[in-house]
Amino acid sequence: MKLNKLIAIVILVLLVGMVAWGCWNWLSPKKATPTVDLPVGDDMSTQIKKGTTIYTENVPDFALRKTGASTQDFSATVKVLDVLNTRTIRVEILSPTTFEQQPGYVGYLYLCAPLSEKAEKLADGTVAYSGTGYPQIITGRSYDVVGVLQPGWQGYPYVYIPGEVEFQQNPDDSVNNQMLLAAARSFAEQAAAAGNHHMTHQPAITVSSNQVQAGKVEALMMIETMDALNIGPVDAQPFIAGELQYLQDHGTALSAAARKAVEDDIAYWRGTIEHAMNIPSETSYMIKVVGDVNATGNIDASSLQVYADEGPPRGNAWVLAAQYFKNMRSAWATVAQGYASAASLASAASAKAP
Repeated sequence: MKLNKLIAIVILVLLVGMVAWGCWNWLSPKKATPTVDLPVGDDMSTQIKKGTTIYTENVPDFALRKTGASTQDFSATVKVLDVLNTRTIRVEILSPTTFEQQPGYVGYLYLCAPLSEKAEKLADGTVAYSGTGYPQIITGRSYDVVGVLQPGWQGYPYVYIPGEVEFQQNPDDSVNNQMLLAAARSFAEQAAAAGNHHMTHQPAITVSSNQVQAGKVEALMMIETMDALNIGPVDAQPFIAGELQYLQDHGTALSAAARKAVEDDIAYWRGTIEHAMNIPSETSYMIKVVGDVNATGNIDASSLQVYADEGPPRGNAWVLAAQYFKNMRSAWATVAQGYASAASLASAASAKAP
């Protein structure tokens, strides 16, 4: 009898507690989702009135007044760099397009249908921008866009995006894909360093193929970089230093013709090196990234290995990235090579002299 009373009391206490918790949860103020304000971007008509649109005569009617057809001539995969306001997004262009890309591969998207003025701040601190019909737009993620390239654009491409359906998240923007792209970017940085260069812009990366078979992933990727020779004293460059050393050792014994031949070659290399330090050049690499894939389809980051093609021919000379960088460093000209070259030039000039 006492046991039954005890059980009844326990059940009654639990019921009272549940009712009290429900009432508190219903009556208490709800915690709002954290948000951040997004600056309101002027529509195109307002921009023109303010004089902030450069090519006003080339703004399509559908972007200006929401009338007329949009003749779409731009399609690309882009990575969001910054959401500047409800109308403008700065992007990196990842995929090839129909126009010649500029150094840096950066462009601007104008959204004919604006984003919301409030953006959601996620638990990890990431800011997710959105609007009716748009996917979550997050810095660093990639999206497929279709739009109209502004005629007469200069400096950076400016693209009008007609509506929400023309801005969609790229299906390949997954953790796996980001891991492969990170490996490619790391390779590009190390290759530039191995060549005593530095990149002047972010590398452009094109995934040629991405296959997963028998628990293995193999991705072929093309990397295009803009890089320049590291700045430093020109005469300290090993090849020039070797030629200068030769003049110092043998200058008094050289004929006028021999000395001029060596000095002319030094002047040529000085100009070449100064140009390489100040004018970026384009370099291309073909790499293969391989790794293990678990049962859920995720790549094991610790298993990734990067190979580079030392061709020609392309695809037949794959070596591990570490060996590729070692080979690049070993190809640098040396002081001894500069010294020997000067001696050869001096000898040839003396032989030709009357």
